[in-house]
Amino acid sequence: MPRICKITAALIVVAGLIDVAVAENRPVSFRHEVLPTLTKLGCNAGTCHGTPTGKNGFRLSLRGFDPALDRDSLTREIGIRRINIVEPERSLILLKPTGTIPHEGGRQFEPGSDDYRLLHDWIAAGAIDDSGNAPALSALLITPERMQLEPTQSSLALQVTARFADGSEREVTRLCKWSSSDDSIATVARGGMVTKQKRGEAAITAEFCGRFATAKLLFRETVTGYQPPQIAEKNFVDRHVFAKLARLEIEPSPICADTVFLRRTTFDLTGRLPEPSEVKAFLADTQPDKRDRLIDQLLDSPAYADWWAMKWSDRLGNNQRFTGVWGAMKYHAWIRSAMAENVPEDVFARSILTAAGPNYENPPASFWRRMRIGGIGTEVDAELAAEEVSQLFLGIRIQCARCHNHPGERWTQDDFHGLAAFFKRLKFKQGEYFNHTYDKEDVVYLLDKGDIQHPRTGAVVPPTLLDAGPATIGPDEDRRIAFANWLTAPDNRWFARNSVNRLWYHVFGRGLIDPVDDVRDTNPPSHPELLDELAREFVASGFDRKHILRLIAKSHTYQLDYRPTATNADDHKYFSHAQIRLRPAEALLDAISQATEVAESFPEAPLGVSAVSLPDGEFKHPFLEAFGRPARSLACECEREATTNFQQALQLVAGKTVAQKLRSNNGRAARLAASSMTPPEIIDDLYLATFGRPADSSERELLLTVLNQSGSDRRAVIEDVLWTLLNHREFLFAY
Repeated sequence: MPRICKITAALIVVAGLIDVAVAENRPVSFRHEVLPTLTKLGCNAGTCHGTPTGKNGFRLSLRGFDPALDRDSLTREIGIRRINIVEPERSLILLKPTGTIPHEGGRQFEPGSDDYRLLHDWIAAGAIDDSGNAPALSALLITPERMQLEPTQSSLALQVTARFADGSEREVTRLCKWSSSDDSIATVARGGMVTKQKRGEAAITAEFCGRFATAKLLFRETVTGYQPPQIAEKNFVDRHVFAKLARLEIEPSPICADTVFLRRTTFDLTGRLPEPSEVKAFLADTQPDKRDRLIDQLLDSPAYADWWAMKWSDRLGNNQRFTGVWGAMKYHAWIRSAMAENVPEDVFARSILTAAGPNYENPPASFWRRMRIGGIGTEVDAELAAEEVSQLFLGIRIQCARCHNHPGERWTQDDFHGLAAFFKRLKFKQGEYFNHTYDKEDVVYLLDKGDIQHPRTGAVVPPTLLDAGPATIGPDEDRRIAFANWLTAPDNRWFARNSVNRLWYHVFGRGLIDPVDDVRDTNPPSHPELLDELAREFVASGFDRKHILRLIAKSHTYQLDYRPTATNADDHKYFSHAQIRLRPAEALLDAISQATEVAESFPEAPLGVSAVSLPDGEFKHPFLEAFGRPARSLACECEREATTNFQQALQLVAGKTVAQKLRSNNGRAARLAASSMTPPEIIDDLYLATFGRPADSSERELLLTVLNQSGSDRRAVIEDVLWTLLNHREFLFAY
């Protein structure tokens, strides 16, 4: 073609007047080759040009979810500099990634490489968009999909095949964007080559054209001195956990001592410390079923209802800023009653999701008040409701799909707005304020019209169930009922798994899927078969949360010691030993009150109410705030801080809360000092009250020396000893 014709053709293409070009061989596909290459290289990532505003004047859609926009950005902006059809090698999209000219993103490929040639050939052929010719991608297949690699195998090449709607297949391994769920176990390079780092299991994910395929690889090592454990299996929890530990040659820690089990289980199921009398009785019990009986007693105790009501109140937004003053109290009372009565999880969820009417009269209607538009509007923010409901009840963080297709999952904008459509017709009738800034009742009611419009196309989006298509709903029906019925159906693939995963998380400190509310193919469970069996058991039990907690707590997996062995010290994923966790703010404050025998008082709360039982997330207390009590403004479990900081140390060492309890004339220290108890008896009382166990011989010997020399300062010495125990890690942490 003469040069003048080439220039003319280039100008026409850049102007968008024609979209055809002919290559000598098969033309490069913009949809199935160019866009995946840009995704693989990170050009359209959120940290690069895939941001809503782009970078340095160049904007692409995130991970290529809007091909038409990307084609325009590449071919119609800044003349022929970004794409130069006449001289392809002078195109900016080749000069910058090769480092020929400065590029903030660094060098991504070399001149002459496969990626270079692909982009070069697409430009040379006219930079066409094959939207009318490219068949839809119907499936993405990875080989092998699951494999156990023996100690001698340190690497593995994966292969990906794309299957299209016209029946054709194509090997696309080099076009995929690759990632590993755990780079400390295995890394993956461009091209799908996986390299082992250490023993363990990792999910290797390939992304191509918005689809994902995942290979689950388990890497073994030969561990010198490893011996199969001799711990019996009590139920299917042990069968799954011990089987994986055996494949990885990780030895589980031994079963924990009675004192550790009593303290751990009392905390995990009720959030409190065992009383000294309970410790003595449990240690004196010689029956072989005493652990099982303890679990049953704790699950039937009022403290169980308080503890689990707090957990649900955190997630459901029980704060007077959203619910009103009386609304928070009534909402909490309703949640606590559901925990005490063991209302099935499906019934509980359905009651919340379909609630309407005055929220003071119908407490679960308070759920919707956290989701008003702008925080102050008279309508429910349907998009926010979609985010919160999916994260709470499905464990899915779908919020990324509000503005674009999810960058790490299969969820699209269509999925997100189809979910939001279920909640679009909710509105508030605002009540009158009473004597407080937040003291008003709102009525939640349904509008007879109102639809979600797709942000890109403007089309009305029908209420659509995830992976199940549009819901069948009559014109006068509450859309939420259809959603709740789908959500809580026995065959729903997310609800039961999310529920049991959260229960597991709350007693182990880590979910089988972790983070617990981030369920996605690229974040697989550590024990998928166990999670599935727990979910089936949950459904078969009638969605009975106590049944699952009982099953977990009675397993030997739950009862393993916290002290690691030589082969499991680096395991924080496969539950070979108990994890040490800082007590949550409310539980720690209650434990201090319990150990010192001085109850805490909270403004505007009845005297004697424990921190765990506080009905309202708006109650302010410096100790609770320092230790990360959440404001209950988010659905995410991450709202509760679980890390240590300097403010916490100040509260424990020099804060008024602890000091006043230690020095109280009505506290434990004063009572012991005024009693006729001997120093050994005082030491036992203090240890039982704080550590849930008797002092060992070295501790007893040290403290006897101190107490025997106390003289007239007996009370001050006891206060010092108790202060020391309250600041000890054995008191502050659950293990």
